[in-house]
Amino acid sequence: MTYFSVRWKPDKAARRLTVAKAALLPGEEVWYLGGCNNLTPLMNEIAVTPLRVVGLLEREIKYEARYSDMQSMTFNENKGTLDVVRDNGHSMTFKQIPTPDVGAIEHYARHGQNTPAPPELLAAQNAADAALVAAAGRMEAARNIDWPHTIVRGQPSRKASEAILRQCHQDEHPWLILTSGSAGTLVALEDRLAIIKTGGVTGFMAGALGGERSVTFHYVDITGIEYNSGFVTGVLEVLTPSYQGTANKDYWRGSNQSRNADSNDPWTLSNTLPLSKVEFNSYLTEINDLRSRIGRAKQVNVQVVAPQAAAPASAGLTEQLTRLAQLHSAGALTDEEFTAAKAHLLG
Repeated sequence: MTYFSVRWKPDKAARRLTVAKAALLPGEEVWYLGGCNNLTPLMNEIAVTPLRVVGLLEREIKYEARYSDMQSMTFNENKGTLDVVRDNGHSMTFKQIPTPDVGAIEHYARHGQNTPAPPELLAAQNAADAALVAAAGRMEAARNIDWPHTIVRGQPSRKASEAILRQCHQDEHPWLILTSGSAGTLVALEDRLAIIKTGGVTGFMAGALGGERSVTFHYVDITGIEYNSGFVTGVLEVLTPSYQGTANKDYWRGSNQSRNADSNDPWTLSNTLPLSKVEFNSYLTEINDLRSRIGRAKQVNVQVVAPQAAAPASAGLTEQLTRLAQLHSAGALTDEEFTAAKAHLLG
């Protein structure tokens, strides 16, 4: 059973518990769940589980202190803060903790420190740690990758490089990367392309502050690559049955509205990439190559199998003459019958 913050009504507590469990390990019980107010890192909830004390922002873990490496926990009643210190000296301050909640937090944290964690949770934790190490290795590779076999136009950010790497399967590499300033990146692979909008400024302009907006299109599903421009600015649009160009997602119709406020804003739309006229002209060779690859992907290869040649007539005639000769030798045909049948076969 979960102890909730005294500030929460039952219906809110039930909703917040469902969200919190989505961020935790499968089967990880929540002993306490309540609100906090942190900006660095951004967190709005604190949870106590059989494994750890966790700081959450919706479905994402922003901080954790595992009981195995927790040194102390101190509440400052005057400030309404809870300080958690780990064995390595790193500390975290949870802010605006209700005083009536402190007893429950400290009780469950002490219980967690003195009670062995369930083996299945420890196994899940180890698997999650291994996955994080592997992901960190991939991200480190993305920071240092120079894409040696890729046409790179523009300079993708570190966040964009990480997102590109997530688009690749195993040892796959893109053949083309086009970056449009802070508007986003187009990455093309053998059978598909993706438009990625991530990073500080780019994510904000895409209406995904602190996150990412990306979409993948397989070449066979693309109906066209459209570009609309004015004297300076423009937008590249990928058209599919789901993203039609009939509404003309021009640069000017929504770009001056607030983030996500206008359905025509090319900065926030998933299938558009704001691209200046100068950029478009300098990237035109690669864009035309992309169009050609899309066209080839739509071609249907038809193989025509030649019919097997009929057996030569002479082969059948020879066989029949041989059979007649055998019947004649065996006495089944008289001389006259053999001569007549032979003459009939020979025409």
